[in-house]
Amino acid sequence: MARVRMYQALLRAHSREAGIRLVRQVMYEVAFGARAALLVGPYTTGTLAGSIEQDGPHVAPGRVFGTVGSHLPYARAVHDGAKIHWIFPKASPGVIRFGSRKRPQLRFFWRKKGKIVYMPHVPGSPSKIGRSHPGQPGKHYLSEPLRRSGRLHGFRVIVYDI
Repeated sequence: MARVRMYQALLRAHSREAGIRLVRQVMYEVAFGARAALLVGPYTTGTLAGSIEQDGPHVAPGRVFGTVGSHLPYARAVHDGAKIHWIFPKASPGVIRFGSRKRPQLRFFWRKKGKIVYMPHVPGSPSKIGRSHPGQPGKHYLSEPLRRSGRLHGFRVIVYDI
């Protein structure tokens, strides 16, 4: 989630209405840039881009602020990146019976096959069963548009973890 804050010194230089207009403009620029960044690259379906929301601007004593981000569970992993990690199926709902045994299965759309498949783990070499997500670099789809907007409007941007 990207957060924009304008403190008292800057608010004194601008009127409250100008501060609201500026925060609204920055939020729009960040949301637009985030959506544009998320619509390119491999494995792009547009779901994350469509979930980008703006909240604000809000006025509090001495500041005007707003937020831009997504509430999807994987949004942070796409923004910050992901390390190599294990993926195992849950016990349900994808339980499939093989003979007398029930084995939980992962259900996912495999682009290479062009269909939904069920597997006990994400395909890979047998020695890497469970270590099935190769990791990915972060897209920084919120922080980069925020930095661009900051340069455009002449303010310093500090990005921190929330």
